[in-house]
Amino acid sequence: MWSGESMLAQTTIWGGRGLLRVQSAETIGRRTFYLNSYFGTFLQAKPQQTTLGKDHTLTIGLTYGFSPLLEITALLTPYQDDQQHVWGPPGDSQLGLKFRTPFSGSSIITSVWLFTRIPTAKVANVPFEPYSSGKLGAGAMAIMTLDMTESFPLFPLKAHLNFGYMDHNLKDALFNDPEDQFLLGAGFKFPIRSTIVYTEYTAEVFANNPVITQFNQNSQRITQGLKFLGPKNLIFDIAVDFSLSKKPDNPDRVFLKEYASWKFYVGINYQFFFDRSERGLVTRHRSRNDKAQKLELPPEVNERRQQIQDELKKMEKTLKKEKDKKNKSEHEN
Repeated sequence: MWSGESMLAQTTIWGGRGLLRVQSAETIGRRTFYLNSYFGTFLQAKPQQTTLGKDHTLTIGLTYGFSPLLEITALLTPYQDDQQHVWGPPGDSQLGLKFRTPFSGSSIITSVWLFTRIPTAKVANVPFEPYSSGKLGAGAMAIMTLDMTESFPLFPLKAHLNFGYMDHNLKDALFNDPEDQFLLGAGFKFPIRSTIVYTEYTAEVFANNPVITQFNQNSQRITQGLKFLGPKNLIFDIAVDFSLSKKPDNPDRVFLKEYASWKFYVGINYQFFFDRSERGLVTRHRSRNDKAQKLELPPEVNERRQQIQDELKKMEKTLKKEKDKKNKSEHEN
């Protein structure tokens, strides 16, 4: 069976409802808080070396549903491999705001995601990873979700399209910097029993870079993953990236770099809920019980319920009178 609302609203590695990187135009809902952590790894044998070239990254994503149409996202990178130290330094951080547009319908949903990249990384533009400038940047993304769950209930597919623009250096000329990139993303997901299977394509494409002359020299990948519900209402995510980028002949230049040919991700996600009774933060499981207890029924339903209760009381009194009358008759005989 479909594994519940918390499973449906799984958040991305960046924060925000979606797949692994591809964002959904849907939001997580009001007074809902998601906390996730992803660990990604890539190992590569190096010629004439006894060690492996490696790229390990640990991220923490946060998402808060401020309203049914608005969610706040944040990304922290406590560990980013620099291929020099046993424990790498922190990576960049990110803050974002996603809001659902008034043009959204039930089948076609649209949103806009605004975000800023904060240069908290000690080492910028590390090997195997997508390009990073080490400077304050910002971006915007248009998001569209096609919800086909009502049209095709036997195959409840959802598809997502993302198109954005990232300015890696806000101090330089907008739309004219060689560091600027287009952000591309497309993906779909569907449930199989208690598991959600998804596939996505994502890319970061330089917009005005004189060094990157071919599309396949940019960072791009296909990701295959699945999400499943585990114990304690935890949501687990397992995914594998397959790079579509061309390996450069000379990766020593800043923009022309070698990206990870594959990468394996393991993620864990948990949903919390801010209780309106001001008791603070509670789990989603408990909040569902609270909502069920506080559910207000329509007036006509309450009236009919009261009528049934009155009729039951009358029936109970009638049966009691009949029983008393029968006992009295038996006693007199």
